[in-house]
Amino acid sequence: MEFTLSDEHQMLLDTVDKIGRDFPRNYYVEHAKTQTFPQEQWDALAQAGILGVNTPEEYGGSGMGMLALVLVQERLAEHGVAPLFFVVNQGIAVPSISRHGTDEQKQRWLPSIASGEKRCCFAITEPNAGTNTFKIQTVGREEDDHFVLNGNKLFISGINDAHQVLVVARTDEMTPGKKAKLTLFVVDTDTEGLSWDRMDTMLMNAEGQFFVYFDDVKVPKENVLGQVGGGVNVLFDALNPERMIVAAGSVGGGRHVLKRGTEYANEREIFNGPIGAYQGLQHPMAEAKALLECASLMVQKAACLHDDGQHAKVVGDIANMGKLVGTDAAFKAADAAIQCFGGYGFCESYDMVSHFIGARLGKVAPINREMTLN
Repeated sequence: MEFTLSDEHQMLLDTVDKIGRDFPRNYYVEHAKTQTFPQEQWDALAQAGILGVNTPEEYGGSGMGMLALVLVQERLAEHGVAPLFFVVNQGIAVPSISRHGTDEQKQRWLPSIASGEKRCCFAITEPNAGTNTFKIQTVGREEDDHFVLNGNKLFISGINDAHQVLVVARTDEMTPGKKAKLTLFVVDTDTEGLSWDRMDTMLMNAEGQFFVYFDDVKVPKENVLGQVGGGVNVLFDALNPERMIVAAGSVGGGRHVLKRGTEYANEREIFNGPIGAYQGLQHPMAEAKALLECASLMVQKAACLHDDGQHAKVVGDIANMGKLVGTDAAFKAADAAIQCFGGYGFCESYDMVSHFIGARLGKVAPINREMTLN
């Protein structure tokens, strides 16, 4: 077992660091405030080959796997500029299509994702189906050479800036007492009958959250990912990477706020010396730092198991542990860091409350910590 980065991984992170400096936190915050997509940053990531880091080489990527993607997201978050699209596009869509798509589907969708030309988001959550996916009410009805989708989704990230959306729907008769038979569809976002409205969340993300509506949306049968009614198998390979990328972003985000808090604590003087000299501020941040590093190792282990082709249950257990510890540690880091700033931490110009809210969200989404513990 290696605990040092390969030369290839180190070069990748050096490139990520440069992009983080070229498009710093204030660039990302401006796009988040105006709800505009950070296209320049995305183009830079594409030109550097980072958007295809976990796409197989034969489909235009570098084939470095989930470990590379985890390292990238963690480092971008450390700069405070991690794209939410890395969760749904690189983290969910790419592994799902790579493992369950036909050769024709892989050729049709993966190269454009790897090049940055197109983005794919993910639609699973519904008003009455959050953590219990089997309660989904969005229905795919088979007709001739296509399916017709009807239903509603919510908390769908970035669909306004996506070209496709990976949709989870049920394709059974909704028999009471029976688990839904789920199917995954890749739907073009310009398809007739597909629409959305922005949700009023308080997150500092350039990619917004949306209500999504399917009103007789026709989807060709060749856009079914995996087997009809066999969507659970695809979901394991979709949601395990999602947990890893969320956890990696939490770890990096935790490091970002701790750096901010430490710098401020070492500069701020109230009595005899900087406030950072007081153990009352040191110990909470030190504890958060220790937990962040533990979570980082756990997430990297999950990524390695995924890349080695281990069973989804084995990968999922470790990925969920990493997500649990990582998001808890990120919140502890944000809480400790904002305490250093005192009242200034609640001033918009100091950009600390946004990290606090984002870190708290990690304990709720994409799966809440109670379900993870279950």
